This record gives sequence, C-alpha cells and structure tokens, in this order.
Amino acid sequence: MKNYIMKNIKKYLIIGVVLLGVGILSTYIYRWEYRKPALDVYFFSLNKGRAIFIRTPQNKTILVGGGQNSEIIRELTKVMPFYKRKIDYLVLPSAVPAQIGGLIEVVDRYEIDNVIMPKVMATSTVLNILVKNINKKKIHIEEVEKGDSIEVENGLVFDVLFPRADYKFNKTSLPELGLSISYGAAGVFLTGNLSKTIQKDIANQLEVKTDQNLVEFYNSGGESKVSDDLIKKIKPKFTFTTKEKTVHFVSEGEGWERE
Repeated sequence: MKNYIMKNIKKYLIIGVVLLGVGILSTYIYRWEYRKPALDVYFFSLNKGRAIFIRTPQNKTILVGGGQNSEIIRELTKVMPFYKRKIDYLVLPSAVPAQIGGLIEVVDRYEIDNVIMPKVMATSTVLNILVKNINKKKIHIEEVEKGDSIEVENGLVFDVLFPRADYKFNKTSLPELGLSISYGAAGVFLTGNLSKTIQKDIANQLEVKTDQNLVEFYNSGGESKVSDDLIKKIKPKFTFTTKEKTVHFVSEGEGWERE
C-alpha cells in the first residue's frame, strides 16, 4: 500500500512538473507572439562595433549592422525567443568590419529573408566574404540609395537618407547607409558613423515626418561629430550613443518609452 501511494505521489509530481513547464513555455511564447503591437528598438552595447535590433508591431525582426565579431549572437539570444531563428531584414550599413563583421556568423546561423545594402559602398575583405555567403544562400539583396522607401509592414516605413550617387566622397566622408524609420508619430534616425558634413547634407534635404524622434550616433560622443543642423531639423526627444549598456526603446506609435 505504501509503495502504491509513493508511486502515485511520484506520478503526480511528474505530471505537475510537466504542466508547470508547459505553462511557463506557453507564457513565454505568448508574450512574443501575442504581445500588444509596438515598435521595439534595441541599441546594443558591443565591445567592438555597432548593431541595432528592431522588432516591429507585427513581430518582424530587423538587424542593422552586426558589430565586429560573434558577440552579436549573444545579444540576439537575449532579445529573441530560443525557437525563433529568423531575421526578416538584415541591413548592411557599410563595408567597415566594425559594423558588419559579426553578420558573417548571423548569416550562417539564422534564416534571412532580405538583405538591404547601399548602392554606393566602399569595399573590404569582410564585405566580400559576407556578400559571398549571402549569395551562396540565395538571399534576396536590395540595393538602396537616397529617396528609396521600404514598407516593412502596414504603417512602418524605412526611408533611405543616404548615400546619394552624386555625392563627392572623400577620406573623411565615406559611403554609409543613413536610415529613418517612421511608425505613427514615432521616428528613429540611424546616422551611424556618417560624417558631420554628410549629416549637414542630409539636414538640408530632410523632410521630418514625425515629432517624437530618436537620433543615434555611432562613435560620435564628441560634439564635433554631431551636426547642429541635423539636430535642429529633427528636434529629437532622445539623442545618444551606446556605451555601457544596451538601450531599449518602445513605442506604440505615439511617444517613446525607455525600458
């Protein structure tokens, strides 16, 4: 009788543990798949390089840059569920290894639907390897320039601010992708490592669509690298560089909340 009771207790304990595990897993999946529609933007703090992860209101995933090495994989696992191995849009901002080196491993490990890169771009060994791997996997590549727009989903649009084909580049003003993202009244301006001269050029032709804006600069901690013309034109709510920790902003299409 005692053995029978012990077996039943063990059986119910196992059932309880399984049910608890299923409940936790269901909650985990539900929070990703059925959360309230919002735009999440993560500015990763990497030891080397720049990377930005975006989760759209309809749960599409976008990765802008990938840092210099595989540490981007660690950061992605923090913000994506373990069962999701898909990036809808992979954006190559420039040929600089500090911005795209980590994408070699991302392309190897993740399912990529689309790759976006500028039509005007410098060259590098890292870029050559990355593009070769992208082509090997037969991933669609879309080359963009100033004036192009990409509707990621209904209500969320990428506008290409730079490069433009007729711009006269030099050693201090290298080709790099400048992007703006608009979702309702919320906007994000990704200026990356664009020179102050290029920022000013963008400001002179920029039409600001939103009034609740974030502006990101990479390696631009010094005021001398930030164009006053661009800041005055955008009038951002937040302007920052990522240094000590990952920065996470959320918007439901109105203002921004820093998580």
